[in-house]
Amino acid sequence: MGRVLLSRDPVLNRDVAIKILRDDLGLPPEVREGLIVRMKHEAQAAARVSHPNLVTLHDMGQDPAVGLFLVFEYVNGPNLKERIRSGRLPPQQAARLARELGQALAVAHLSGVLHRDIKPENIMLASTGAKISDFGIARIPDSTLTRTGSLIGTPAYCAPEALTSGYFSPESDQFSLAATLYEAISGERAFPGEDAVGVAAKIQTEEPRPIARRSNLPDEIDEILLRAMAKEPRERFASTAELGEVLAAALERPSVSVPLPRGSLSSMPSGRVPLPEPPARNGARTALGGAVLLLVGGLVGYAASRGQPLLQVTPDVTPYLPSASSSASEAPSSKPAHKPRQPGKPTPHPPDPRSHGAPSGSGPSERGSSHPSAIPAPSAPPPAPSASAP
Repeated sequence: MGRVLLSRDPVLNRDVAIKILRDDLGLPPEVREGLIVRMKHEAQAAARVSHPNLVTLHDMGQDPAVGLFLVFEYVNGPNLKERIRSGRLPPQQAARLARELGQALAVAHLSGVLHRDIKPENIMLASTGAKISDFGIARIPDSTLTRTGSLIGTPAYCAPEALTSGYFSPESDQFSLAATLYEAISGERAFPGEDAVGVAAKIQTEEPRPIARRSNLPDEIDEILLRAMAKEPRERFASTAELGEVLAAALERPSVSVPLPRGSLSSMPSGRVPLPEPPARNGARTALGGAVLLLVGGLVGYAASRGQPLLQVTPDVTPYLPSASSSASEAPSSKPAHKPRQPGKPTPHPPDPRSHGAPSGSGPSERGSSHPSAIPAPSAPPPAPSASAP
């Protein structure tokens, strides 16, 4: 309904943007009067809030030729919708946009002003940063401006509660901001469609399609945007400033080539880091088996270096173990190792064959005997060790 002219302020020698009503629409007087009321309302809302990321209102006046006019600062740059047509924003630019818009809206909300029509067309992109414009349907405290029977706001970016009951709040502005940032990050609308009724139905019943993996971004980007566009206002963030900060922090983290588990992004180093393969389920068993083999190999090597079998034990520690070729009835032909008997001390009893070693006083029954006391062979000798024993 309006037209914006680039003009020159001759007093302050600066460019300004002058907004006037179009005079070529043939509007009925009552409709035109209603639009004039809305322009005055926009001026009051813009004048109530001051922030670097809100378009500044310089003046308002009435001219006999053009009627009511508003004088805004001139923003030399495209709007966000025009920028998205050339491609989605890189993560760093999207992060800056999220912070700036989130903080600016939060300041407006603290002043009691609701924008009610946040969308890419109302975001101006200047060299100094993004700026929110067009407070034409904003709500301000003590305002008498009411709905005229048509939908307030743009359906594709309206919160569910605003569509069904006309209820607007800081949370509904947050929903619209999240839908706008979704489009800036992905290059596509959160709720696409050409039919306003169909789009409204999608907002009521569907969730936006995930965009993080398709854009090579952390998975938490989807979680943040889905929370800000939750169907229930109480499930959204506490403020648009919080939404902007959380989303910007996630966008500024390094990109990853494959999806990461939740909660692992904060500890990633800078740069593009490939993820290692997950360990096999039997990794612990493999490690234990390797350790056992290493131990057995060491024992075998040690025994071989001494010229002994692995399980051969010296005779002064354990009784003799028959070899695999010995018969059960044969007594050992070799002379068992023992300590010599001390002179003058007879052996009162023969050694117990069940013992694991000869007593300290065992020995020949007579000094100078040519053979030692034989240890009787057990009636059932233990089985010979297998050649394949570990």
